[in-house]
Amino acid sequence: MLEAVDEGFLALGESVRQAIYWHLENHFSIKRNEIPNKPKEFMEALKNMFGAGAEILLKVIIKRFYMKLNLTFKDVEGWNFIDYVENAKKSIKQP
Repeated sequence: MLEAVDEGFLALGESVRQAIYWHLENHFSIKRNEIPNKPKEFMEALKNMFGAGAEILLKVIIKRFYMKLNLTFKDVEGWNFIDYVENAKKSIKQP
């Protein structure tokens, strides 16, 4: 997941990526290595920082996450970041 987050943020530029991580840690108490264990807090923090634009960034991250897990990403209406993360967890646990 962290690789997917890194790549998603990097799409905005290296300095922006560093600024986002700084903001997450200093304003939302979410360290980079805690993101996989705090997906809801991470999603809410990005929404707080980027407003509606967070959805685009979260979608980029989740698509990269699925790609790294060799899962097929399907856009499901009504799903948010957490739904996709939970679906990925279920998918990788199945034989």
